[in-house]
Amino acid sequence: MATSTLGRFDEEDLAELDLDQERMRKEYAPSKQEKIRSFTVICLILNRSIGSGIFATPAMIIQGTKSVGMNIVFWAAGGLLVMCGTLVWLEFGLSIPREHVEGKERAVPRSGGEKNYLEWILRKPKFLSTCMYGIVFIILGNLSGNAIAFGRYVLWAAGYEDPPRGPVIGLAISALTVSALLHALSRRGGILVNNLFAIMKVCILLTIIILGFAVRGGQNFNKAEPRPTGSSLKPEDTFANLAKGLANYSSMFFYVLYTYSGFEQPFYVLSEVHQPRKIFARAVISAMALLTVLFVLVNIAYVCVVPLEVLLKPENADVDITSLFFEQIFDTDVAKHVIQGFVAFSILGNLIVMTFTAARVKQEIAKEGILPKSLWLATGKTTPTAKFLARMTRKKGDVNIVGKEHLEQSPMAALALHWVSSVFLIAVTAKLKPGDAYNFLVSLYAYVIMAVMGFFTSLGLVYAKYIRKDFVTQYSPLGGATAPIIYCICNAFFLVTAFLTPSNPLARTTTVIPNWVVPTIGLSSVLWGVVWWLGLQLVMKQRGQRLEVTRTPFCDKSDDKGEWVLKYEIIDHVWRADSEIGSIRMRQMSDG
Repeated sequence: MATSTLGRFDEEDLAELDLDQERMRKEYAPSKQEKIRSFTVICLILNRSIGSGIFATPAMIIQGTKSVGMNIVFWAAGGLLVMCGTLVWLEFGLSIPREHVEGKERAVPRSGGEKNYLEWILRKPKFLSTCMYGIVFIILGNLSGNAIAFGRYVLWAAGYEDPPRGPVIGLAISALTVSALLHALSRRGGILVNNLFAIMKVCILLTIIILGFAVRGGQNFNKAEPRPTGSSLKPEDTFANLAKGLANYSSMFFYVLYTYSGFEQPFYVLSEVHQPRKIFARAVISAMALLTVLFVLVNIAYVCVVPLEVLLKPENADVDITSLFFEQIFDTDVAKHVIQGFVAFSILGNLIVMTFTAARVKQEIAKEGILPKSLWLATGKTTPTAKFLARMTRKKGDVNIVGKEHLEQSPMAALALHWVSSVFLIAVTAKLKPGDAYNFLVSLYAYVIMAVMGFFTSLGLVYAKYIRKDFVTQYSPLGGATAPIIYCICNAFFLVTAFLTPSNPLARTTTVIPNWVVPTIGLSSVLWGVVWWLGLQLVMKQRGQRLEVTRTPFCDKSDDKGEWVLKYEIIDHVWRADSEIGSIRMRQMSDG
């Protein structure tokens, strides 16, 4: 974790500041006009959460548990569990980092999500927590699984019954490339596209809900065939013939967690939010409540149309429930292919929002100096669109736009790093069938990014508040310690039970990889960062120098009605000899 200080900087001082470009960078937060508002915060969550999960995984859960009732319970329980996680993230996100400004210690929100929280919990040894989280997120913090799902759905929509591996991978990489280029070309354009995707996805879910309940109410949209009967919703039927074995349920619940993981997205860009203390918590909680209601109603709508016996047929083991839903209603392949095209479009929205937020996290990781070429990876660049608009504005005689701090920035190098890590995971799983590759990557993401990081973050909050007692909260959710304790215990349960092998083959992660592989890789991921940290220590020892990283944020409250927010920060990476560090510390102690 970098050393950081906080202060205010007058514009005159700003103009006089001369940075050593070999070791320093100045990174600007978005201007007031470019800040993210409540609607975009909600759309970030909706666009990330409504994707392949809600369209593909309900059938997998029903096949794994053999129960439509358990599927509905899973989606309701998943929403409540992730709401506990949301409260943990809110308490952390609005309370740290804390810095001294104008003689007082104040919380100033920073992008990066759980990176910041884990760094604050584990402060020593230096760089260890950053490495433990950062290396894992750089490798696994992407939606390569969803990119594969995008390729499958595009080919399904085009009429392929069994999409071949090569074209699926090609389409997956193409979608990742388009997503990265979009955000590199225009930050504002990427946000606008994200919001449009979120609106479209909510409309798709509402359409499914309306159609499902209409069919259940007696409406027949295909006069040539009898109305679909759907599954029985009587309690004695929905929970009849449940699959036996705890592993069948715990493995299926990971797919629910994966779908709800969108709650983390706005925390990854928190320093870009307008008036975070005023609007952020309300927007995030509203989005999660809306999402839970929509997901539960959509799953009820599915089984209002699709009979359980159809879902459990062996030939439908690799068919998503949305396709079966529209096929049952309209009894035509055209309707099925149209909705598959919409689902593919929806998954593209997942990739776009995750590219926007995850690239910011990787930029924050690079700012801590643990990566090769860290300053290059941490540097934002003015987008081509911003440059073009500024040029047009100047031609019209408007001289109000001066300096790059007034033009939108995009983390170009971090976007490239995100693209590389996404393509890397696709390459690693290229020999698997597309369906197996999707299930494996989704399960691995849910295990590591949701369960492992969720466990340590919630445990850390309990430890900091009630054992170390040095956490000063700026957001007090109802229930006090209830949310972090529930989230911690549930994630610990899933971390352990993931090693069990489901008795039902349809509840297993893949048909070719043993079930214990995902949790083994997931738990070992904690060691990846430890190995990286040991390597960093070795490099320092061989050089006879220590890496000193300082992040000096300068804040302002004039733009956000009294809220202290980040205006820009100075990042300084310098290698110093041990003797030089000792003399600097002695001088600081004497000055103090």
